[in-house]
Amino acid sequence: MYGGALLSGAGSLRVPEGEAPVLLRGVRSLVEGPASGERQERDVPAPPSADETRLHLLVRRVQEGDLSAFDQLYALTRTDAARTLRHLVGNRVEVEDLLQETYLRLLTAVKSYRGESRFRTFLYRVCANVALSHLRWKRRRPEDSFAEPPDTEALGEDPERAAARRQAARLVELALERLKPKKRIVFVYYELCGMSPDEIAESVGSSVNTVRSRLHHARLEFNEAMQRLLTTRPPGGPHGMP
Repeated sequence: MYGGALLSGAGSLRVPEGEAPVLLRGVRSLVEGPASGERQERDVPAPPSADETRLHLLVRRVQEGDLSAFDQLYALTRTDAARTLRHLVGNRVEVEDLLQETYLRLLTAVKSYRGESRFRTFLYRVCANVALSHLRWKRRRPEDSFAEPPDTEALGEDPERAAARRQAARLVELALERLKPKKRIVFVYYELCGMSPDEIAESVGSSVNTVRSRLHHARLEFNEAMQRLLTTRPPGGPHGMP
């Protein structure tokens, strides 16, 4: 069966007790490609890494007026920010424009950063604000074209499996478009960025309970959207496999 062949072999999503299982498994691996090792349990905050320590030092230099440190901050976080924005807003837009807006906002916002959370959580807050503004605008101006997600075929990955994963990534993007902006951001941060509910709450300026509620409803809506897509879309066509 088409849907079964598409989704077979992926890892399982962690489903909170009492919730229906999410149809699409291994969302992050399907969108970003195979990863080495398992993801850390997201309800437990990770200890600061050497990379995070370096980011904190750069932030301190920026706060002291060293703009060259901001250039280094940009170089270290740009790829992560661009990937996150693409997950949040989809592939129909030129992410570079949103990336520029994100770092312009960050240059001002970083003055208020006190190191009480991971810097990447702080960065994701700025990304969320930029994405939320764009998604709200986008809902008022729907587009007809659909840009293909960038190919992320891993070295040595089986071509057939890579093609199936690219097709799954397209379906993930279509399903994400069915979610309202705030639910989409929470879902993306949890499933694709691997953030904990506490980190997400800090990034979006909501309570943990609100985040959990949005995540619960986003999972149900995403699951329903995927079921519809898998039963109504053939393997070919404009959004299917070549």
